Amino acid sequence: MLKNLLFKLLYSAGYYFRYTSVLHHPAKKTMATAQVITFTEAEKAFLEKSAQSFNYSIDYALGYRQKEQYLVPLRMVTILGNSGAVVLDGKLVVESVFDVSRLAKSPAFKTPALLLPKYKKGLNTSVLHLPWAANNNYHWFFDCLPRLYFVLQTEKRPFNIIMRRDLPAYQHETLQFILQQHPQACVVYIGNHEKWEVEEFILPGFVASAQSGYLPAEIGTWLRQQVWQGYQVQQRTPKKRIYISRSGAKTRRVLNEAALLPLLAKYNIETVQAEKLSYAEQVQLFYTSELVMAPHGAGLTNLLFAEQCKVLEFHPSNQIKTHYFLLSKGLGFDYAAVIGSEGDQQENYTVDVAEVEAWLEAKFS
Repeated sequence: MLKNLLFKLLYSAGYYFRYTSVLHHPAKKTMATAQVITFTEAEKAFLEKSAQSFNYSIDYALGYRQKEQYLVPLRMVTILGNSGAVVLDGKLVVESVFDVSRLAKSPAFKTPALLLPKYKKGLNTSVLHLPWAANNNYHWFFDCLPRLYFVLQTEKRPFNIIMRRDLPAYQHETLQFILQQHPQACVVYIGNHEKWEVEEFILPGFVASAQSGYLPAEIGTWLRQQVWQGYQVQQRTPKKRIYISRSGAKTRRVLNEAALLPLLAKYNIETVQAEKLSYAEQVQLFYTSELVMAPHGAGLTNLLFAEQCKVLEFHPSNQIKTHYFLLSKGLGFDYAAVIGSEGDQQENYTVDVAEVEAWLEAKFS
């Protein structure tokens, strides 16, 4: 009795500490089976360096499996406006927050907060994923929007997509782009301090994996085309060569970036600070670029909108991340990495200018 009363008090305060899985739910619908992605020996060598830099906590050198895609219809669930997490029978659904690791890291499920309950009838879904996608284009385009693909392809009944009104403009814009041909879908807005008791809910699985921008071809093509059409990208010649600078960022800066400038000029590579462009301008820029060079960072998410390009990504030796290698792999882009010095506390580092020049000479001379 006291234990149940304690749970009710914690839930009323928005605090959840138990979780459950719906991977084996009897109503689960498999939309696409898992697939194994193969790598060349050179790609395996890069993935081995990445795994080693993270003490093998993620090791795609041993193989990469594009996970199964599914939808799970649920009844009488609660969705939390401060995170997008789904609660079933008093337990957080792991698959609504990506995985157990993110469940453990997010304070949104464990910090008491006043969440006002509301009851919502009808059919609902959501791809809200906070705090990761609050203002991060990588998590928006890989953890959020792809999850709508099978919902929109298969659900013909009217349904609501539960989102937050305070999301950045580019998120509202690109969400509307993909809904233009789907009048059955309506966006409704949940508040940060609200939790909705939902009569019917479709839970879509996450498409991308951890540290991976790899998307199945049909989903990647669909997302690219919707955003291209929405922002009305235009073909332009000659194509650009761009270097995405992080000189204005606090972390992951290339400390000897000034030494790269003569090399960039020699190969007609334009230096860009993506944060100074509108999102429409960023999509247009990447769409018409034949080369993208950059230190690892969220700005490389826009590789998703390049029509076809070569990619050279910089990494500190102790933080070699695979997000954009796997994105490039899925898109069929020519990808290479330059591994720099060990990063400092802010993950800032230097790169070998001669190594960068050798790659450029091999590709563009």
